[in-house]
Amino acid sequence: MGWTVLGALALAGAGLNGGRADFGPMQVMEEGYWYSRYNLGNLVMRSGLGLTFKPPMEVVKRMMQAVDANPGDGDTPTVPKGVTLLKLVYTSGDPHYTAKLNPNDFDTQHWDPTGFEKRTTASASGWTIMKEAEWAKQFHVDDHFGTPESNFGAQWRFVGMIMNASAKTQARYLATQVARTDGLIPSSDGSLDWTGQWVMLEAYANLAGYLDRPALPLSASNRYRDPESARFFAAAADRLYAALTHRQPQGPRELSQAVQALVWYAALGSEEADAARGRLRSLALQLSNVETANAGEAGYRLRGLVEAWRVTGDAFFRRAAVRGFDRLIGGYDFARGRFTADSSHSIDDVAAIMGAVNASRLFLGDAIDQGLADRLYVNFFESAVNRGGLQQSVPPVPVAKGAFEQQEPPLFYGYPSIPKPPMAGGTYGIAPVFATRIAWNEDRRRFEADDPRFDTAGAMHASNEFIWFHNDEVNGFPEVK
Repeated sequence: MGWTVLGALALAGAGLNGGRADFGPMQVMEEGYWYSRYNLGNLVMRSGLGLTFKPPMEVVKRMMQAVDANPGDGDTPTVPKGVTLLKLVYTSGDPHYTAKLNPNDFDTQHWDPTGFEKRTTASASGWTIMKEAEWAKQFHVDDHFGTPESNFGAQWRFVGMIMNASAKTQARYLATQVARTDGLIPSSDGSLDWTGQWVMLEAYANLAGYLDRPALPLSASNRYRDPESARFFAAAADRLYAALTHRQPQGPRELSQAVQALVWYAALGSEEADAARGRLRSLALQLSNVETANAGEAGYRLRGLVEAWRVTGDAFFRRAAVRGFDRLIGGYDFARGRFTADSSHSIDDVAAIMGAVNASRLFLGDAIDQGLADRLYVNFFESAVNRGGLQQSVPPVPVAKGAFEQQEPPLFYGYPSIPKPPMAGGTYGIAPVFATRIAWNEDRRRFEADDPRFDTAGAMHASNEFIWFHNDEVNGFPEVK
């Protein structure tokens, strides 16, 4: 976006009572990036929240060799002690630690297993796979994390390999061990999470797309290239798409997610791409007329309408998106940092709202008041995510970042009032992850986390939308030709 310090200060606090004078769009973008990274890494490498797997050591060694061509240059990847990878994620868990935290020992960062909800859903799995894939892409950006010949970034390039392998492992497990013959992914209780089916379509399409590319965006290569797996996941996407042709999505959340998933699927350019674009248009028309009950649903609707406009170029969808944006912002109190009709928000609501505002800033241009869009982007993030306690803790700067990443202002890494994990609550502290829900406390005139549990689907949805603030590096808006 090319924001200058002066530009950020011009939006200082965005009108929020108690907001920081130095908090602007750039700070939102960078904090969103880091919160995304904290949430994913703590879920899929530390928490133990799911069925675990351990890759063979020879595979791990090959991944290390692929990211580090010069092991004698002082920058060599290592396998963290106690790392725990997941082949299937559970829906929810208590993110409190059960031992004194040692940042170098992931065994001390496991969560309390007695607090696990050992259910599985397509939404939880799909959003986690999407997040692993998106961070694998991020860790492959040459200018940011270097190449195998570089003397910096080897550990994070290795983590990118782990994220890619985890995404493939989870997606293959679902396709072979869980999916029905028609490709639908049932929950562990046998029910069908319909919104999650569309998220899984998006996840399969994402994997099939980037695993087949000779080079990734902003990179000269693709260390993850695996045409055989790309074909496998494309076939899984085809089966799921075929099953979903018989589904009429219900309500703004499922309709919006269907539109977004069809964009990812159409971007594969398969034989069904034209049909997918036609279905996308039809569902977006329905979405434009659907009623919403709260700001979260309004965010979903706006996010889907912006995608429909972006992909089809049909001005009808732009007008519908503009009306949706105007209604969303018309119900917002900038001084108090809240939507006046809503007393609480789930992490999934916040994901949808912030994703919709980000997409509006990127793609609606002068059809909306971009100054107001920037104010809402800054104000709601500061109010809900930071001051409202949605992000429950942030790690010390050296713990989660390589030495080459520690040159930015501290505010980029986390909001100052958010505690470090040991001080976040309980005997041993809380992992740096999102809470499930925040509620408005009228006496304190701010949001507070009223459900500190970790909701996998909502947290991973938010983590995806938050890294897509940085769409110049990881673009969550695929091109459909």
